[in-house]
Amino acid sequence: MTVAHAQPVVTQISNAASASLSVLAEVTSIHVDGTWLSLPNASIAQGSYFSVYGSSFGADSTVCGANYSNCFWNPYPLPTSIQGTSVNVTVGSTTVAAYIEFAAQTSATSSQINAVLPSTTPVGTGTLTVTYNGQTSTPVPIMVSASSFGTFSWNQSGGGPGIITDVNYSLLTYYHTAKPGDYVILWGTGLGPAPNIQTEGTERPPQTNLCSTPSTCPVTVWVGGKQATVPYAGRSGYTAEDQVIFIVPQGLQGCYTQVAVVTGSVTSNFTSMPIDPNGAACTDSDGVSLNYVNGLISSKGFANVGVIGLRSQFWNTNLTGDIVPMVNDTVIAQIGKFTPAPLELFRGFTDAPSLNNCSVNTYLGNPPPADAGLGYVTYLDAGGALSIQGPVNSLGMQSVPKVQGLGYFGVVGGTTPDNALNDDTWPLPAFFWLSTANGDGTYTVTTLSSGNYMVSAPGGADVPAFSATLDLSPAAASLQWTNSGTFNDPNGSPTISRNTPLNITWSGGDPAGYVDITLIGTTAQFTIPIITSPEPGVQVECIVPNSLGSFNVPTYVLQTLPPRGNSGSVVQGLVTVGPVSAPVKISPTPTGLDALYMYFRFIQGYTVYWQ
Repeated sequence: MTVAHAQPVVTQISNAASASLSVLAEVTSIHVDGTWLSLPNASIAQGSYFSVYGSSFGADSTVCGANYSNCFWNPYPLPTSIQGTSVNVTVGSTTVAAYIEFAAQTSATSSQINAVLPSTTPVGTGTLTVTYNGQTSTPVPIMVSASSFGTFSWNQSGGGPGIITDVNYSLLTYYHTAKPGDYVILWGTGLGPAPNIQTEGTERPPQTNLCSTPSTCPVTVWVGGKQATVPYAGRSGYTAEDQVIFIVPQGLQGCYTQVAVVTGSVTSNFTSMPIDPNGAACTDSDGVSLNYVNGLISSKGFANVGVIGLRSQFWNTNLTGDIVPMVNDTVIAQIGKFTPAPLELFRGFTDAPSLNNCSVNTYLGNPPPADAGLGYVTYLDAGGALSIQGPVNSLGMQSVPKVQGLGYFGVVGGTTPDNALNDDTWPLPAFFWLSTANGDGTYTVTTLSSGNYMVSAPGGADVPAFSATLDLSPAAASLQWTNSGTFNDPNGSPTISRNTPLNITWSGGDPAGYVDITLIGTTAQFTIPIITSPEPGVQVECIVPNSLGSFNVPTYVLQTLPPRGNSGSVVQGLVTVGPVSAPVKISPTPTGLDALYMYFRFIQGYTVYWQ
């Protein structure tokens, strides 16, 4: 009897380390019909690891065995098929078979392949097909480049803490840090073709240094905005796995210092590394003290920590002269049991980079992108919903419901992106901003509402009832973005170059506080995301001291944002600026918790085109 198999379907191709989307799905929007979506660093390098996602290919768990052991390769020679699954890449008139490292159905509806793109694959735009048990997928686009590097990350999402070790191969952590002047090793894939192209499929590659001298090295490493010296960049001695050895620049400190690698014109994904001037446990002036939390974990194995964020994003979306204002005021509260795992894997309690750093994270559908490390947190019950009361009494108390896998989250003012796109109205007035109704379902927003914001919990199975208050001082609320006129064009969204540093200036604000600069770039649609038709995009976030008065977002950071296509397709972005506070420790600590913190992040801005 012949058994029929479904045709394989490919939905995504990405660098195996950076997870940058090379192919997501075909766009069927009114803006870019028939176009496949990709991000700037989404090409697949010759000789690199890449991943293919979709459905109806790869053996199921019964065939793969324990830990999928029967669905992994056992080099050498490197196989071009595992359990009936193979991948072919065609560029021009040349078709090559990828080396399959892993192929399996990871769930009833999802399949994954990890593979190595042979170094003999021609550079250029081509197509990829997956074949499983005689059935071949529809060809999908793939971009092949000479180099396109991705750094491996702890949580395998392409973001958060990177796989960066000391010279003894011990992983850097928030308590095992690097200090300026240290040699460290960054691990990833995508530097380029194997040094042993002819025997790539049959033997390990030699360690061949691409850097004849550090000053002529074709690989650039940026650490916290500073260029590092790179004495070695090349294969690690294993197929498709690269290592970059660099010297930590002077003057850096922080648990989430951002690291990026540039090869040719491609900027890698951003991961973080911990740095301390003395090699001690790291600290961040703009973050929760990991030392304090780690001390609690060391004594009893876990720490019950609550972090409540008051967040707002306010922007004017310029639809060719038709300005649609939007405010999205939210409260997010992560109240959970933290063990070492999430502390080592996540992007921090406030999901922000270390001071004087810019982070870059990709997302699908709606920024900010999800933090993969938070999946290791056990959330605590403090009641069915929290509530928040602000200084404008007429707005009343707003509810912040419990959300599975996220803690507590709620829109407390303004609107949601979907609602703004559908009918331009706001179900609620702004909560963190002073505003007046326009009579058409929208509001005119003026300034931030300074004063006390109180968040209350009714109490639940794990945490009894509590209240916590955070003060937004008049000084912090007075921050003025002084060169906002560069981005506020009433006739249409301005075009902003990605090839020169982006200067942001401000005045006022809390002298001891911080300023948040967040940039958004999308590959299609407008920056207002659509949940039912999610688009890939990039979020850049820079945190700097308010006392600086200005900041230049580096060019290598801007290069991660998707540019507007030559066809004039609608590809929009955002530039937003505003005050952000360090987490404030609430005292006395509520019963059931070891520590409770509150912070705010309020940004406003305008839509732009990235060029």
